[in-house]
Amino acid sequence: MNNLAIGIYDDLDNQTQPVLSVDAASDNMIVFGGHMSGKTNFIKTLLVRLHETINAEEKREIYILDFGGNLGQYKDLPLVSACFDNSNEENIRRVFRTVENKLERNTKILASRQFLDVFYSNEKIKPTHIMLIIDNVNSFLADERYESYHDVLMKLCREGLSKGLSIVFTSSDLSGGLGRFLGSFGRRFALEGSADKYMDIFGMRVDEPMHNPGRGVSVIGGKTRELQIFLPFRDEQRDLPMFREYLSGIETNTEKLKAFDGDLTKENFLACMSGSSEQEIDPSNPVVGLDYYDHKPISLNMSEIHSVAIYGKKRFGKTNLLKLLVDSIRKNHPDYRFVFFDDGRRQLADIFESGRNSRYIKSIEELYEFLDSNGYAAKMERGVINKNFTEKNNYGTVFVLQSKMLFQPAGAQLLKNIFPKMIAVAEEKGYWFIFSDVRKVSNNDRDTESSLNNSISAAFLLDNIAEFVSDRGSRSVFGEMDPKELKNEYARCEVGDGYYFDIESDELKKIKIIKV
Repeated sequence: MNNLAIGIYDDLDNQTQPVLSVDAASDNMIVFGGHMSGKTNFIKTLLVRLHETINAEEKREIYILDFGGNLGQYKDLPLVSACFDNSNEENIRRVFRTVENKLERNTKILASRQFLDVFYSNEKIKPTHIMLIIDNVNSFLADERYESYHDVLMKLCREGLSKGLSIVFTSSDLSGGLGRFLGSFGRRFALEGSADKYMDIFGMRVDEPMHNPGRGVSVIGGKTRELQIFLPFRDEQRDLPMFREYLSGIETNTEKLKAFDGDLTKENFLACMSGSSEQEIDPSNPVVGLDYYDHKPISLNMSEIHSVAIYGKKRFGKTNLLKLLVDSIRKNHPDYRFVFFDDGRRQLADIFESGRNSRYIKSIEELYEFLDSNGYAAKMERGVINKNFTEKNNYGTVFVLQSKMLFQPAGAQLLKNIFPKMIAVAEEKGYWFIFSDVRKVSNNDRDTESSLNNSISAAFLLDNIAEFVSDRGSRSVFGEMDPKELKNEYARCEVGDGYYFDIESDELKKIKIIKV
C-alpha cells in the first residue's frame, strides 16, 4: 500500500489529531466545497505526495482535466501524462481514448487477477496505475460537447478500480447529474458548505466545520471526522519550481500526451512531433502535418498515391494545404512540370511560378488543347476523338485542378473519361493529380461523381466531418461513413485542423496541418 499524507483529522474519542492518509490506487475520491474552500489544493497536495513517493518499480500515469483552470503549473511533473483545460475539445477526447486503451492493456496483464495484488507485488511485468483527475467536474458535466462521455465516465467510475484506474473529482455540489456517480466514490471529502449538502454527500447529519480553507469533514473509521487538508507547499510560487527541479533528475517511464498550442508550423514541427526523429521522415514525400492523437507525421507517399482531393469550407485552410503540397513537391522534385487550372479568377496565382516547368490554364477549351498538343490525352470534338493525337513522354507532371468548371457539364468528359484514364497509368507516367477544391457535380450526374470518386487515392477534408458527411459530402469519397459515429469519435475542427483519408487502406486520421 502507498499511504499518502494529505492532512490531519480530529479524533475526539482519543483527543488526538492523527495523519489523514489515502492510497491513490485503492479508492475513487471526490472533494466537495465552495469557492476558495481548498478543493484544488487537495489535488495539488495529492500530486506532490505522489511525487515524493515515486517508486521506479511502479508505473503511474496521471491525466488531469483542468476545468477549474488552476493546475497548469503542475502539468510538467514527471507522473503527469496530460493536463488539459477545456479550450480544446479534441484534447479531452484524447484523454478518454488513451485511458481506455491503457485499461485494455492492464486487463491483459492482470488476467482476471486483482489489480492491487499485482501492482504491489514483485512481478516483473506490472499493470499501470492510472489516475484520472477532473477539477470542477460540474463544468465538465454541464458542457454539451462532452455529453457522449457521461456514460463512459460512469463505467470508468464503476469498473476502473479493478483494472487500475482511480478517479478524483472536485465539485461544488451534486448538480449536473453528479449524484448518480456518487456511489462509486469510496472516499468523500466535504470542505466548507451547508448542512444540507453534507446530508446529500454522506447520508447523515454532520456538524459544519469551522470556516477555514482546507477545513472539512469525511467519514473515517466509520465516523464523520473534522479534518484539515495540508497545503502542497508553504510558498507555492517559490517552492514548486524548486520541487520540479529536484524531480528533473528522477527517471520515470510515464508516457506523455503532447498537445498543440496554437498553430503547427515548420519551426515548431519537430517539437510537437512525438516518438519519431527527423531522419525517419522520407524527404521525397510531402509532409502535411501531425496526427492529432499520437503526433506522428502525416505524409503522402508519392510512389503509391497519384490522385489527391481536397474538400472543405471557404477560409478553412485549403489554399494553405495546397501551397504546402506544391512547395514540397517543387523542393524535392525540381524537374516536375506543374499545370494549374482555375476558372479565370487566378485563385492559384500566388502558388503559380512562371517558367518552363509551369503552365497556367484558365478555360476548359485551353485545357483540352494543352493535353492534346502536349501528348497527354486526345481531345474530343463533338464526341469524336482526335485521331491525329500522338502520345508523348511527359514524365513528372503535377496537375493542380481548382476550376469550378470541372464540376459543370463542360467538365464531365474530363472527370469521367480523360482524367481516370490518365490516373490509371499515373505510376508509370509519373503523373500526380491534386483536385484542390472538390465540389458537387452539377445536374446530379452520378456517373461523373462515381468516376471522380473512384479515381481518388487519398483525400483531405477541412471541415467538421460529421456535418460534412450528413450534408454536402454524402456523395463524396467520405459518403459511406456514419455521421453519428463520426460525431461521437471526433470533436469539431478548429482552423488548421482537418482529416486525412487514405482510401486504399480505408484509414481516416484527424490531423493538425502545418501552416505556411
